[in-house]
Amino acid sequence: MKWVLLFAAFFFLVGNISAQLTPEQRIQDSVIGWWSNNKFDHLKPQTDAIGKKREVHVNKMLEWMKKSYTPVGGLGTSSRYIDKLGYGVLCYVWNVSHDKQWTEPNGNFRPIPEENTPFWIAANRIFGSYTIPYLQKPNEYYFTMQPNGYAANSQFMEYGKKADPRIHPNAYKYITWINDWQSVYLTPNNKLPFIAVTKGELLQQAEEALDKQWTYEMKDVQEKWPGNKKTQDEVLVIRKKTIEKYRNNIQKLRERHQSSLNEPAVIRAMQPTMYSFELDPDIFKIDKAEKALNQGFNVYRVDPALYAKLQSDTPQWIAVAFPFQTKEKGNQLYEMYTALSQNFNYEYAYNYFFDPEKVKGIPYKPANEDQLIARLNGYRKKNTSSVNPATKPVGLPANTFFFDDFSSGSEGADPANWFFNKYGKHSIITSVKNQPGMWLQLGYNNSVTPSLLKKPIPENFTLEYDILTDGEFSSRTGGAATLVLNSRVANTNGNESNGGNGTRVSIDVISGNEAAYNSNNYMGILRINISSVPTNNKQNFSEGIFFEYPLTEFSNKKTKVHVSIKVTSGVLAVLINNKQVAISTDFKLAYGGKCVTCGLPEGTKFNTIFWKNSTSDADNIKIYMGNVKIVKN
Repeated sequence: MKWVLLFAAFFFLVGNISAQLTPEQRIQDSVIGWWSNNKFDHLKPQTDAIGKKREVHVNKMLEWMKKSYTPVGGLGTSSRYIDKLGYGVLCYVWNVSHDKQWTEPNGNFRPIPEENTPFWIAANRIFGSYTIPYLQKPNEYYFTMQPNGYAANSQFMEYGKKADPRIHPNAYKYITWINDWQSVYLTPNNKLPFIAVTKGELLQQAEEALDKQWTYEMKDVQEKWPGNKKTQDEVLVIRKKTIEKYRNNIQKLRERHQSSLNEPAVIRAMQPTMYSFELDPDIFKIDKAEKALNQGFNVYRVDPALYAKLQSDTPQWIAVAFPFQTKEKGNQLYEMYTALSQNFNYEYAYNYFFDPEKVKGIPYKPANEDQLIARLNGYRKKNTSSVNPATKPVGLPANTFFFDDFSSGSEGADPANWFFNKYGKHSIITSVKNQPGMWLQLGYNNSVTPSLLKKPIPENFTLEYDILTDGEFSSRTGGAATLVLNSRVANTNGNESNGGNGTRVSIDVISGNEAAYNSNNYMGILRINISSVPTNNKQNFSEGIFFEYPLTEFSNKKTKVHVSIKVTSGVLAVLINNKQVAISTDFKLAYGGKCVTCGLPEGTKFNTIFWKNSTSDADNIKIYMGNVKIVKN
């Protein structure tokens, strides 16, 4: 369909305008793949028989991973490892950039340091588990494990509800475990071989460990006060009393829980020490808040027989672990999650290790391979397409410079011809209950900017847009959106540039809770900041002029607000619901002084415009933007 038939995409005062995405913008949809550099792989060739067999297994794991997952929007790396008890591959997908500092001499990508997401395939490794050094013994160890459904906090709990509780049908045949990780465990008979520890056993082992604790205390005291026998004796008396206190506590806990000593030990501490065995709080008492987040931790034991098997060349179990990601987290992370949940061939991997005759002579192929190929081809097709030109529709005033009401978008789709970073939560087109038309749901702290906006925008202009928030919030603030206008040209990656001379305007629109109307504690606010380099507006090392207005028009009851920014001859005014509430001639310096340049420097023209979601509780409260229009004054 030709764009002349669309009445609400991108429209400019001048006729047809075409544009191309920058190379940096195209990264978001690029099929990038795995780094050919083995910089992160330090595994040396194995020399003993067991090590050689493990190395074969590790190489197979890496082969399967690379056939199942091709990184999109990022660069994949791998690091093989072989330890005493386990072995496998730690992989990462990294952010990349066309910036010269992040590319090889031949122009190929290299990872941007520290900007990565890990995922694993490993033998004999448990994800979301924590060793208990206090209880360890030679050839035997204890650990806790985050339970299925564990969440670190309520936001993670809500986010996790978006996931399939068994990850994906591709993994249903096997053990799936969701905590900090989404893990699929492959093991004979679908039974993990470690032993659940009972309350009675835990208390017995904790009491026996006090003797080891006493040995540690004596050594610690001798090292801290060498040659000072008097001080050593005095400190040891105190420490001996502490140990006896916890010995007594353990005995009382045994009496308190006498009727349930044979039940599995579920405790409140991830890594209990001697000091965890208090009577209040009771180590076995999981309070209401902890239960709501599944924060009771089972204690497990690896016995000597299993410990010996873990050192062999035959894995006792295989784990594939990766973090949960949704579409709003962007192509890079969502493709990683999709490939590992839907396209890793768990059945082949299981048979390779535990029923090898079934795959003898059969090469590895990804599960749901047709879907994988189609998905990757979709990215490639999208990245080779051009940005379509836009035309001004019939009916808009002649001085309209830009307009978008998102009505050409479909539910859940990316906003056409708007750029945003797909590494994090990003914006999507959506409908909103009881509101006409389509809206852009803003992704948290992830700026969106129109790709086809003719730059600079006129020196004298009016920018209008609607902001809408969820109404049901009990916190002091609800949805919040920030608009940024910058005279500096955007970076090559589409992000805002703040280097060099220029002027920047930021406008925060924050909704408040009407319950605070009468307590002088209402937090809804319109906040405006104008800063320039060079500047005349400087006070006590702070630069810029500021203005705040209590935004009672935008709340948990009044969930929609119309914002207008009008610039005329360098004077900036802001209107809320068509009523002027701020003008730059009234703005103040940071510490209350009168402004020197009370508006925009002469000749200021804006080259970039960004909106972003700045909501405090963005996981639970949504913010939407719509009906964006720029007209020339």
